[in-house]
Amino acid sequence: MKKVIIFFIPFILLGPIMVMAQSTGTVKFEYPRPYEYVFSDNRIMVKGQLSDDSGVRYREIAFSDGNRAKIEQQNGKSWVWLPVMGEPEMIQIIANGKTNSKTQLFTPLVTSDWGYFEEGTFHIISSSHQDIAWMDTPQACRHDRIYEIIGPALDIMKKDKVYHFGMEQALNLKEFIEEHPDRKQEVIQRYKEGRFVYGATYNQPYEGMQMGEQLIREMYFGKLWIEKNFDGIQENTAYNTDVPGRTLQFPQILAKSGTENLFVSRMREGFYDWHSPDGSSVLTYTPGNYGWAAMFYKIFDDDAIEALRKIQNRVKMWSDYYRQHNLPPHFAIVISNDASGPVDYGKVVKEWNEIRKNSKVKIPELRHSTVPGFLENIKEGNPQFENLEGDRPNIWAYIHGPGHHKAITASRASGRMLPSAEIFNTVDALLNSNFENYPEARLTKAFEESIYPDHGWGGLNGHITDSIFRAKLEFAASEANEMFESSINSIATKINTKRNDAVVVFNDLSWKRNGIATASVPSNAKGYYLVDEKGDIVPSQPSLTDPKLLQFYASEVPSLGYKTYYLKKGKKSIKLDAQVSPNALTNSYYTLHLGVGGITYLFDHDLGKEILNTTRFSGGDVLSMGYDGNGAGEFTQMTEPNMVDYDQLSNHDSHWKIVENGVVFSEFENRAKFKHTEVVQKIRVYHQEKKIDFYIDLLNWDGTHNREFRFAVPLDMDNARIKYEVPLAIAEVGKTEMKQAPGGWAWGGTYDQKPETIHPREVLNFISAETDDFAVTLATDVALADWIDPTREAVDYTVLQGILMASHKSCHGEGNWYHQTGDHHFKFSISSHKPSTTESYQFGTASNHMFKTVFDPSRNSSEPLPETHSFFSVSDPMVRISTVKKSEEGSDVIVRLVEMEGKDKSPTVKVPVPFDKLIHTNLIEKEKMKMENGGQDLNINIGHNAIETYKLIFPKPGDVNQ
Repeated sequence: MKKVIIFFIPFILLGPIMVMAQSTGTVKFEYPRPYEYVFSDNRIMVKGQLSDDSGVRYREIAFSDGNRAKIEQQNGKSWVWLPVMGEPEMIQIIANGKTNSKTQLFTPLVTSDWGYFEEGTFHIISSSHQDIAWMDTPQACRHDRIYEIIGPALDIMKKDKVYHFGMEQALNLKEFIEEHPDRKQEVIQRYKEGRFVYGATYNQPYEGMQMGEQLIREMYFGKLWIEKNFDGIQENTAYNTDVPGRTLQFPQILAKSGTENLFVSRMREGFYDWHSPDGSSVLTYTPGNYGWAAMFYKIFDDDAIEALRKIQNRVKMWSDYYRQHNLPPHFAIVISNDASGPVDYGKVVKEWNEIRKNSKVKIPELRHSTVPGFLENIKEGNPQFENLEGDRPNIWAYIHGPGHHKAITASRASGRMLPSAEIFNTVDALLNSNFENYPEARLTKAFEESIYPDHGWGGLNGHITDSIFRAKLEFAASEANEMFESSINSIATKINTKRNDAVVVFNDLSWKRNGIATASVPSNAKGYYLVDEKGDIVPSQPSLTDPKLLQFYASEVPSLGYKTYYLKKGKKSIKLDAQVSPNALTNSYYTLHLGVGGITYLFDHDLGKEILNTTRFSGGDVLSMGYDGNGAGEFTQMTEPNMVDYDQLSNHDSHWKIVENGVVFSEFENRAKFKHTEVVQKIRVYHQEKKIDFYIDLLNWDGTHNREFRFAVPLDMDNARIKYEVPLAIAEVGKTEMKQAPGGWAWGGTYDQKPETIHPREVLNFISAETDDFAVTLATDVALADWIDPTREAVDYTVLQGILMASHKSCHGEGNWYHQTGDHHFKFSISSHKPSTTESYQFGTASNHMFKTVFDPSRNSSEPLPETHSFFSVSDPMVRISTVKKSEEGSDVIVRLVEMEGKDKSPTVKVPVPFDKLIHTNLIEKEKMKMENGGQDLNINIGHNAIETYKLIFPKPGDVNQ
């Protein structure tokens, strides 16, 4: 008996222990999909299955509020109807046996806590992000946009009266209407209903890739085109969704075009009042990354209950942000992806709102919307948007400049010359008293082609895309050059030349300047010299590469005007105070020595100091490095070059020789054979101005993968201030960038790099380094520049660099390599001077705006124009005339000014023909305010860094036919 008791006691003891162990585990609730739910007594109940390994059978659930749910057995499984929404609560799961019942916490699929948004609105924003090409060639993507995206979206709108859809750029609308003009009224109707919207820009470019007027034309071919062609519709939202880069003046361009909103991504979620330096701003919204809702969270891919469940955690994260910034409770879920087509979420929307209607829990309304519609709701009340100033240097910049050197060279050429062609064709029209010969259609076409390439270089079949982009840019550059030359040839015939063989030098910049010009002469240039209008001999020398080319120094050429010289037969020389040998030179500006890699010593006589620090590199050195980035991948930082197969020109013996020598300049040449290319280095030292040119040729480049080439100028300068030109402004490293890390996500993580640390950077005409003692300006025609030594054991002094080219691959998985085989030619110029932003800007810009000349062999003594003349001038040299053009409506004249120094000013602008009225317009020429009447002087006030546009109205009848 004792043994039995002993045996029985452990059994009794173990029994309860085993039961207790089982009861400590929770019963799981699983919900078969799609959810099966019913409305019952102002509650939404969803069918769930109990899962419990203990094998215990349960009969009902008792809730804290007294409600009970019966558990039913079907096919060996336990089923119960559970509330979809509510607060977490303790429940008792009652078993058939009293000892097996369980008490545990139950959390519904959707809690009743919607925080700040419980009476708010959720906006489904369905749209399609579009590169021009990327998913395939431009033609293939155009077809898909028309027939797989836009057309189907409009068809859904016919059936579903609450469906909304958006595209991000005007170019896509233009493509669609070109293919389907019969649907234009349908598009207009949907637009006016607020259900079908487009972006206010022409496309979505790398903003820093374009010159100033090119970036402005995004609004002409976007917002203005939509207004003119679609019944006056005002598109007020711009998109540049994909690119992690913002340039300084883009908010001002948008604001002064009447565009209120900017949608971006790859930046911390939020609402920003983004300012340009002049103070103008746009509301900028970012969801973090444009693709997250569609690609990962798939919020609306199932049914309304799953949408409620998935989105709740997202909006809880936002409640505090919305309260802090006093934002109305409107939240957007952006459904967009690369080339994504329309998806009709009407069933989910209807189901969601039916649940909302029948629930005792307060939940937000769900509706279709667009970015403009959503942001109109966000602006209600008195919201306090985050203040944001400064630019965000583009970390994808390798894709366009270094990856497509010849294409971007053409882009820059067209960006510089098209405004010049516009200006001088306008001048010619004013002189002719009509615009009959003004090439409006050609200018429009060339400008559009010049901005056609967007951010989608490479991609699937990217070799086709890239060739199309390059062809359009080269077409635009060629057209610009032809129109420019045509206008100045016409103007030259109106100049009162007092002698035969006039050479007229045209200045296309809005300040008086000096520089080198070239003239084609009737026979060998060695038999000619030049004099100015006073008869004084002009420094000149014949070209050794073209026997009919005479190179000369033109001085004091008026702003946006010309100066006349005369060609004379014979030989007359000017004494040159310079000493020149094959590897050294001294003139009135510099003493320099040439050695391995370039200039090994450069002494500035005016400053009384050596300019270079050549312990690591020579002045004008060429570096060959490894580069295994892809230009525009989903990385969070720009990929740095590496030391694989590193080489530099100063590792090679130098063999300098003089190739040209005269009173204008002396030019030296050196050659070296690198592993994959031959490097030809020419250094031209000018004797009439303080300037040194570097010509770098990479010959027979074999296209080896993952290589990079840089041009370097090492400076005897520590802790330099780095300034560089961006569209319509001058940026400074550490000063003009946005101060915080952007945030937002990419495949590689978060964009947590502070913008001031990003290098290299997109630059336009120059980059400069300065201390309190002196400055050096590097004029460049490449798209990317740097100032930090990229090599191993980097030096800590400033090394100004131009990134010449890189042979990397498109980041598209099936994309092309940017081989760039063949010959490449680069030009840089440097000058040292006292610290001066004005001198840096004017030197850098002028170096890329060479004088144009017209040879006029016949005397024109009866013509009205003087031998030297300025058509447009500004009293302040740092208020630049960006363009002068025929107005979009009628034959008035548009003058656009940009303040480049960062100071409020009151300049006077002189114009060539008296005007009747002056009207201040916005950037796309919509009238804002009538100003003064009559005269040839515009007396204006222009704020710091401001871009201002004016319309000049001429007499009727008068000098310009209306």
